[in-house]
Amino acid sequence: MDLEEYRKDLLEDVRVSAESEINNMSSEFVNHVVEILINAEEFEDFTEGYFEGIGERNRKMVMDGYYFDPYDKSCVVLISDFSNLDETTNLTTTEINKLYDCMRHLVEASVNGYITSKGFEESSSGYGFAKELLNNINEIVKFRFYIITDRKLSERVKNIKKEDIANKPVELNVWDIKRMYDIYSSSLGKESIEIDFSEMEKGGIPCVNAINNAEYSAYLAVIPGDVLAKMYIDYGARLLEGNVRSFLSIKGKVNKGIRNTILNEEEMFFAYNNGIAATATEIKTELGNDGLKIVQIKDLQIINGGQTTASIANAVLQDKKDVSNIFVPMKLSVVDHERATEMIPTISRCANSQNKVDEADFFSNHPYHIRMEEYSRKVYAPAVNGNQYQTIWFYERARGQYTQEQMKLTASERKKYQLKNPKNQVIKKVDLAKYINTYEGFPQIVSKGAQYSMRFFAEKIDSQWEKSNARFNEVYYRNVISLAILFKETEKLVTNQDWYKEKRAYRANIVTYSISILSNIIKTQYKNKRLNLKLIWNKQSLYNELEQQLLITTREVYDFITRDDRTTDNVTEWCKKDTCWERAQKENWTISEKFINSLIDLEEEKEELEDGKKERKMINDLNLEMEVVKLGADYWRDVLNWGLERKLINPIEQSFLEVAANLDKTYKTPSNKQAKRIFEIREKLYGEGLKK
Repeated sequence: MDLEEYRKDLLEDVRVSAESEINNMSSEFVNHVVEILINAEEFEDFTEGYFEGIGERNRKMVMDGYYFDPYDKSCVVLISDFSNLDETTNLTTTEINKLYDCMRHLVEASVNGYITSKGFEESSSGYGFAKELLNNINEIVKFRFYIITDRKLSERVKNIKKEDIANKPVELNVWDIKRMYDIYSSSLGKESIEIDFSEMEKGGIPCVNAINNAEYSAYLAVIPGDVLAKMYIDYGARLLEGNVRSFLSIKGKVNKGIRNTILNEEEMFFAYNNGIAATATEIKTELGNDGLKIVQIKDLQIINGGQTTASIANAVLQDKKDVSNIFVPMKLSVVDHERATEMIPTISRCANSQNKVDEADFFSNHPYHIRMEEYSRKVYAPAVNGNQYQTIWFYERARGQYTQEQMKLTASERKKYQLKNPKNQVIKKVDLAKYINTYEGFPQIVSKGAQYSMRFFAEKIDSQWEKSNARFNEVYYRNVISLAILFKETEKLVTNQDWYKEKRAYRANIVTYSISILSNIIKTQYKNKRLNLKLIWNKQSLYNELEQQLLITTREVYDFITRDDRTTDNVTEWCKKDTCWERAQKENWTISEKFINSLIDLEEEKEELEDGKKERKMINDLNLEMEVVKLGADYWRDVLNWGLERKLINPIEQSFLEVAANLDKTYKTPSNKQAKRIFEIREKLYGEGLKK
């Protein structure tokens, strides 16, 4: 796919999602591009909220949303420039400056208190942003402004550096269609970080090449504190590998110790600190008279030592500390570019094994996700709208799977592929977590952002999986897809309402609270009833009674979350609080009789779920038995002999392993009970050092 095809596809997606209304198109463009930026790890979350106003000296203020990054202490502000033209036009320096000024005026009017003191509507996204910025201004270390556009950056645009605001550095990022296309074409699915160390005083970072093999190479180095701090200030949380970022808290107790060492015992930092572990996809080294040095590095990711890195950078920014005399040990693993997405999370997991990190933090390869992925490739949705073909809902367990599967297809092959796997039926892990958390009654958790919601969900699923994974069956999968349809269709409903078009803010909060409220009312007031998820699956859309109820509830929820009696001025922050959800559960919501009559009996749902569990258990048992056979007698003889030689198995365990080791003699498939015991014994031997 070339650039023009990519742009055409993006515009088509936006137009379809927006159902041809120009205001909706601009909003949907923001949603599409924000998802690209989050996947590219530009920022981890985003608060939607269009705002337009007039500030001091008649200055125009505009934004489409914002985010306060807790990891690199930056304030992100975003504005869109959506042309909606079939032909690609250029974005000029003059236009960039106008768009930037709209955001700058908003930030300046927020910092000096103009917005919060001049009668702006307190429920508006601009007021909420201004209030939060004012409360956190001392913590913020820089501003990151984003201009997103479906146009192409003019080649004449050379320098877009901007002056500080409130004595804090400013970073302006223009994401034009070309930059988005480059991300689409990247196998890593994010913009490459390339760092040049050649201009350092010593011409690079001294290192030792510790390992060179087919899998990866490894280097040991010592990186100066000022170099590490500059890298973090320049690139922020993008330097932190995703799994590390998901559990890192830069306010933890360990940072107080690191901070004290930086400020008061810098000469002992190397002795006291474990240093950092990092990965890269490419490095360039040079051998000189004073040894080997790293001069360039590509796709650097810190997989352990994020707290160390952030603490040194904060000492520079907040304490104006000279950290050039601090030296940090670094272990650098260089992995093949093609295998980076697979290997880096695994290396990260091992590097963090000494920390208290839940399995949920490294959740991508959890068997739950693998099973959801398997179902998504084989369970076809009913054909609807007169179509003579069925489609699937593509579950993207790993980032970029949907794109990567189309990379080598021709235009006609890609069209055929997308007919079977429509773009609007792609579900990511964080989306799945959002849908299920919402339905189960945790809108305040969902409102805290995708990553927080994902961690909460992961802990629950991990626990449930350990108890019984048979519940995660095909019926469960179809119900999850029904929840996805429910959520997506509710988003469209809200977007198309006149009361929403005026503000274009808080849609995410409105949707999650509306669905949670209806689900909670059914569970508490109509305990023998359930939402008809099966009907949603069969129709692949909302049924009329549910849609009409959502039209009522979403409006009432908007009024509720923006009401003056909320305990927090910022509506987005209010929706994150348990108090908000507690109040919502006590509110008197309008529920139509037709909606109640459309609910199904709980027993009907239970019966279907139980049938699904039985079927899944049979599949699990059969898979386990077949896996023993698949591995083969020779394999099991090696396992048996390894355990016997080291005296690690008792006679009973030996007898179970002998069943598998004699498969080629007895031709007898082990029973399910035997298969389970065989794998339990192997797991025990893994813990003793048996190679996987």
